[in-house]
Amino acid sequence: MPKFIVIFLIALGLCVNSSTFAATAPDAAKEAADVWLALADKGDAQATWDQAASAFKSGIEQKEWESTLSKARQPLGEVTSRTLLSSEATTTLPGVADGEFVIFRYQTSFASKRRVSEALLMQKEADGMWRTVGYFLQ
Repeated sequence: MPKFIVIFLIALGLCVNSSTFAATAPDAAKEAADVWLALADKGDAQATWDQAASAFKSGIEQKEWESTLSKARQPLGEVTSRTLLSSEATTTLPGVADGEFVIFRYQTSFASKRRVSEALLMQKEADGMWRTVGYFLQ
């Protein structure tokens, strides 16, 4: 995984500003997150790339993303369960311009690994669409 994305995701996990624009995640952000995760679950790197935010695409080349997603997800096998643990709406994140963001945290079980933490960061872009700007497995 490129150094930029790793650093960004670590910073995100440690330094998220708690100023929120809503008490809960907007429904549209959750729907976009569900669609993106379903594509990732199928291993459809091309479609996850197409659904990603411009900031995501500027941080990693498409071919590198395809390889990264495959290397990260393929050994885990199919998703057997996924539970949303939390969602946090915020307007500021370290290292990116202010905007509207939602951080979703999941507890996920895969066929080959029972407990995996997933974090999915969604950003509302200028066209009003929610798109993935970060994805992290731990």
